[in-house]
Amino acid sequence: MLDIKNPLFWLLGVVVVVAIRSLVRSNFSTEAREQRRRERSHQPVVSRRHGPTIRLAVDVGKPRRVRKG
Repeated sequence: MLDIKNPLFWLLGVVVVVAIRSLVRSNFSTEAREQRRRERSHQPVVSRRHGPTIRLAVDVGKPRRVRKG
């Protein structure tokens, strides 16, 4: 199995733990969260839905056109 007394094993383990910790810390820091929020709010809006436009039943006070006839 693994030789626990081998210093190379411990050195490799420490390097892996430090690398994982730095990646996790950079992804969940306050600055990273704010950066992701800024990027999301500045992206263009893309709608791929081709359904009908929603019309609300609200009277906005526009005058109605009178038909000629």
